[in-house]
Amino acid sequence: MGRIQAILLALMLGGLGYALWTLYSLSPLQVSPEQVQHDPQQTKPVEPAGTASLALSVDSATRPKAVADTPNLQPVVQSQEVGDDAPYVPPIAPATSAPAYQGDLSDHQAYLAHQSARSAQMKQNYIAAVDKKVARLEALLEKGIKHQLPPQQLQEARNKIQGLRSMQAQLRRELAQ
Repeated sequence: MGRIQAILLALMLGGLGYALWTLYSLSPLQVSPEQVQHDPQQTKPVEPAGTASLALSVDSATRPKAVADTPNLQPVVQSQEVGDDAPYVPPIAPATSAPAYQGDLSDHQAYLAHQSARSAQMKQNYIAAVDKKVARLEALLEKGIKHQLPPQQLQEARNKIQGLRSMQAQLRRELAQ
């Protein structure tokens, strides 16, 4: 065995030893009786050693749910109404790159003007997005009040709405200057 092979073998064995030590030192998994679901189709008794072939029937083989269902990548159109069990799904949009600076890099004033325009555009986009987000949060807050959520959660929603509005006001003041 060559020197490099011996070093690689030692590194692999060391990594395996570390992995086993890590697994051994973990605390055991705590599973409640409600989480335990026994499916008799998934566990079968072991066949005797004399059988020559091992066959797996289609009935006993189950595909993982994460692999079986491919996600729907179509854009979702959100309405203003909030359903009782409708989770929020952010819109899927293609990545947009920031417009690259097209001027002369040695012209410092032109580059600063470009950066200032990009910053102003970002602030305007935030200001526009706050109205939609606040409308959604207010609808969820009303729903929470209707379902009698704990006061801490309701206050957290109110604080978020207040924080969004205050940041919107601050950005409007910055753009006005």
